[in-house]
Amino acid sequence: MNWGIKKLHFLIIIFFFYLLQGCKENQKNYADTIYLNGTMLTMNDVLREVEAVAVGEGKIIALGAASDVLKYQDNNTVIKDLKGRTLLPGFIDAHSHITMAMKTINWADLNAPPVGNVTSINSLLEAIKSNRDNQNVQPGEWLLGWGYDPDQLEERRHPNRKELSLAFPDNPVFLLHVSAHMGVVNNAALELANISVETPDPSGGLILREQNSKVPNGLLQEKAMYLVLPLLPEPGPSELVQLFEKTQHYYASYGITTAQDGLTDFKTYGFLQEMAKQEQLKIDVESLASFIDAESFFNTYEFGISSNGLRLAGVKVVSDGSPQGKTAFFREPYLTEVPGCVHDCRGFPTIQNKDLQDLMSHCYKNDIQLYVHANGDASIELLLDIHDEVTEELEVEKSGQRTVVIHSQFAGKDQLARYREYEFIPSFFSNHAFFWGEVHLTNLGRERASFLSPLKTATDMGIVATNHTDFTITPINQMFLLWTAVNRLTRSGTVLGADERISAWEGLKAITINSAIQHRTESLKGSLEIGKIADFVILDKNPLTEPAINIKDIQVVETIKEDQVIYRRDLH
Repeated sequence: MNWGIKKLHFLIIIFFFYLLQGCKENQKNYADTIYLNGTMLTMNDVLREVEAVAVGEGKIIALGAASDVLKYQDNNTVIKDLKGRTLLPGFIDAHSHITMAMKTINWADLNAPPVGNVTSINSLLEAIKSNRDNQNVQPGEWLLGWGYDPDQLEERRHPNRKELSLAFPDNPVFLLHVSAHMGVVNNAALELANISVETPDPSGGLILREQNSKVPNGLLQEKAMYLVLPLLPEPGPSELVQLFEKTQHYYASYGITTAQDGLTDFKTYGFLQEMAKQEQLKIDVESLASFIDAESFFNTYEFGISSNGLRLAGVKVVSDGSPQGKTAFFREPYLTEVPGCVHDCRGFPTIQNKDLQDLMSHCYKNDIQLYVHANGDASIELLLDIHDEVTEELEVEKSGQRTVVIHSQFAGKDQLARYREYEFIPSFFSNHAFFWGEVHLTNLGRERASFLSPLKTATDMGIVATNHTDFTITPINQMFLLWTAVNRLTRSGTVLGADERISAWEGLKAITINSAIQHRTESLKGSLEIGKIADFVILDKNPLTEPAINIKDIQVVETIKEDQVIYRRDLH
């Protein structure tokens, strides 16, 4: 290139530089709100804290030193005095089930302490009776409950069809296990579902039988539940709207500005769409299309596009079960008796390899993000191997898809190395250390149990990792989730996997910026940066300076969506 052309290019660059500067000066640079007088954590490793944040039209327009940010103040600017509290980006839920929470909110709560009050089969039956009376359930109508945990009951077993039938002879009963991977029913429900001694186990599921018999005992594991689930009543349209409003408020009360619906069926997505169309979403919802309805979603909807806060983020597939329910698929056997199994009891996959391969291939070809539930290391191994096969077949890079491995609870170090190579994102579940730490020690042994949800190892390896509650499986409380990641204490107060404890900073990243990266929305949210949406949570204390053991007691004071308060805690 000769000097004349170079000079012309230089002058053009200078011209457009000053033109852009002029445009910026003509823009309205005044803030609608300026946040001051508190700790503001950006969740950016380069600049972790700032003194002030300015917001205009629902987005961050300035942040940094208070003296600089106050230059954006005019007569109409609202000064938000944090009074020493801590402001962060709004929490981004990496994995939960907001519509399942909505639909089960009026079911009988069968959770054990500290979530609920059920401690025995008898107290479980009493809770169902109380809910029946409160909900005015009539004879012949379904009695429904959620959250029972046999490992926390005095009897250390599941309830069975006989005692449920004796207690409730006039109603079909369905009780959802705390893992949501199995349920128990009574005789009336078995009859309605046409489940008998002649009913074969469905692929990816088990109908548990009475000892030395083919008679179903009422326990239905994994896909066997789907023989009953379609029969359960659902709330009507107007009731759903009320329940959804209540559920959104509940999420917001824990600082969540983006929720996930971790397994959305086709009909329910239609409801979410209607709520979005009517501008009824107070928080954003990342919806994962159920793999069972994948074909319908593929033929009907576009993925990755946000509309009024609703986004069809990807497809969710379930590849194994629950570790505490002993249906998660492991390379080595469980150490304790497994219901329905007598030899080499390692759990089982819940999807055929070919089906997972076909689904993955379609998603990768169409740039649809894939979310795979995989708890046990055998299930994770299958996923990694199928990823190898699919990417080779499609002749594409093994990295870049941002495939999310939901739970990843017992991923081995060798598998984490492949995560890093493939840029897989593990969404861990540190609450398991508290709720089922002792159960895992008994069922799996100390070595495997101590490496559950290995957040520290993954972080040190440079893997982007998130953390989640899987609500309704465990409480949606994000400060409790942070507490379990930092402390890894069991119910009895034992530290489970001390080497996998992470800092409060890394724990906060797992529920903010890393979750945004997981959802492919990091350009919009997850950290305090100019141009990002003004989604904030205000806490009464700073998780970085509060003693680690007290983090669970930190309270959400306000939750703010695009600079609008959607939740305010009553401090009086």
